[in-house]
Amino acid sequence: MSPKRRGGYPYSLDDSISVPAPRKPPSRKPGAGRLRWVTISLLILAVVGAVVAGASYLGWGSAVLPKQLVALRLQLNGKEVILMPESQVVLNPRDVLRIDEIQTDGWLAWRTRLVATEVDLRELGKRPVAIRELWPNAEFETAKTLEIEVQSWGRPIGKVSFLVQLDAKDWLQKAAETGEGEGRIKYLENALRDNPGNILVKTQLAGLYFEAKKYSEAARLYEEIDQSGKSRPILEKLLSIHQVQKRVDDALAVFIELLKLSEDPEVFKELLQYGQKQKSKEEWAKFLDKSLQDIPKPFQSSALLVLADLSTQTRNWRKAADSYEKVIRSGVRDPDVLYNLAVTYQQGNDIDKAIQAMERYLQRNPSDLRSWMQLAEMQEKKGAHSGARGSYEAVLQKSPHHKEALVRLVALLEKTNDKEGLQKTYEKLAELQPKNKTVLHNLAVLHYEAKRWAKATESFEALAALDPKDVEVRKYLLDLYRKQKNEEGVNRTIETLAQVDPGNPAYHDTIFARYKEKKDYKGMVAYFRQALERRPDSVALHNYVLYGLIQQGDTRGALKELDELIRLQPKEKKHYRQSAKLHESLGSYGEALKKLDQLLKMDPGDKELKDDYMRVRMLLLSKKKPG
Repeated sequence: MSPKRRGGYPYSLDDSISVPAPRKPPSRKPGAGRLRWVTISLLILAVVGAVVAGASYLGWGSAVLPKQLVALRLQLNGKEVILMPESQVVLNPRDVLRIDEIQTDGWLAWRTRLVATEVDLRELGKRPVAIRELWPNAEFETAKTLEIEVQSWGRPIGKVSFLVQLDAKDWLQKAAETGEGEGRIKYLENALRDNPGNILVKTQLAGLYFEAKKYSEAARLYEEIDQSGKSRPILEKLLSIHQVQKRVDDALAVFIELLKLSEDPEVFKELLQYGQKQKSKEEWAKFLDKSLQDIPKPFQSSALLVLADLSTQTRNWRKAADSYEKVIRSGVRDPDVLYNLAVTYQQGNDIDKAIQAMERYLQRNPSDLRSWMQLAEMQEKKGAHSGARGSYEAVLQKSPHHKEALVRLVALLEKTNDKEGLQKTYEKLAELQPKNKTVLHNLAVLHYEAKRWAKATESFEALAALDPKDVEVRKYLLDLYRKQKNEEGVNRTIETLAQVDPGNPAYHDTIFARYKEKKDYKGMVAYFRQALERRPDSVALHNYVLYGLIQQGDTRGALKELDELIRLQPKEKKHYRQSAKLHESLGSYGEALKKLDQLLKMDPGDKELKDDYMRVRMLLLSKKKPG
């Protein structure tokens, strides 16, 4: 049977309690009357036996001797309780119990008693006894079961049981008496198990879980507390746990709840900082878009601005423009919002709306020259050249020496083929910035395209002087010098290009061919050795130097270059073979053999190589013989 409950906490019977046996008659003095007492006892037994036998014979023995327990009547905390056979009652150690009566199916109750294995039940039939008295040294932190068996004439006829356990009040008292740590956590867990709706216990236990770094358990309790009623301290605790556990989505959800509850600007600021740090731009934008309806109205404009900025960063121009439009509709008068809207439309290739937004912005902020320039650029892109020219002129009217406006106007005038306007604008640029690379470059290219070679050369030489590493300018100059048959300029420019554009081997090839054509091997070696100082590991440069040295007959110098080439290309056989030949020509047969030996290790099956090896070896041996 299921345990019965009473008094607001569980109680049950699970320890054996025995009803006292019939009292013995008063004792007599030894000796006197003993024979009489024995005789009387024998007579009683005979009568009882006769009755039992007669009852058995007549068929009503079940009504005389008990065969099974019917009920156990007792007093629990002063109230009567009747227990049926096999039932269990849950008790607290503070409960007070007394056994009043054993009810059986027989009328003869003599030698009917209660038996328990662990405790003495005799006092229970005499007086009310506190349950803890049955186990005087027990702490009851583990529930105890007291099973009571009812016996008649030594034969079991039924049983009941008591489950003795602590309740929430006991566990709270133990927790209060215990210091911090696992012990207190255990007591509070037991208290909460017995009283699961106690918010105070949940709060205390959640705090202990957090201190013990049991974050999941703490979060579960704080969530249960939060469901019973919103509280900023509880939400802040829950937020801290989610942040420690790096449960970003859960933390953001709590941030939203905190913001709805408090409408605190600091909470909103922390929400933005946390989301920006923990989420990618795409994820953060998606979260804000989804959560806009839950964000309190005072913060929605700011949230929309953040969403617009995120959408801009992720190049979601449609979403960014939509967010800025909503900000404007919400009543925000900041002209920068109009500017951002214009840029967003521009990036999204919606030029018409971009121009409209920029014009609205410039009506509020007409002194922003940079935005005038952007407007002119958008007008150019749309093909509205007259509008773009008007915007550039508006800039120059406010700032006559505005460099970018002059340059852009030049480009626009070139598009419209306005020669007169183009000439005037370039003259202003030249006066304003005689060393401006952009101006000089545009002028130079313009002269080049117009085939004004001398003017173009002058402009490109000025550019080259401004930037010693400008490859493109020197390519123009090389072409111009060739067109004008300026051989000295061509040679000088090629050598410069070889230095500033070392990744292009064509320049060194040209220089090499020039030295070779002139048979200036000394100059060739000197030039390429100087180039090697900048690029010591260049195989091509070492080859050029090697060629010049061989042509000069400088065998030892050539051998040094071959050693460098072998270092740079250790698997290139021709370097070893050439080195061996040069060593042989010098009579250094031993060094020649070393190179041939290295070649044989790379190609042991080369017959010609083996023959060379044997030939040089014979030369070495003959050299060692006495004259």
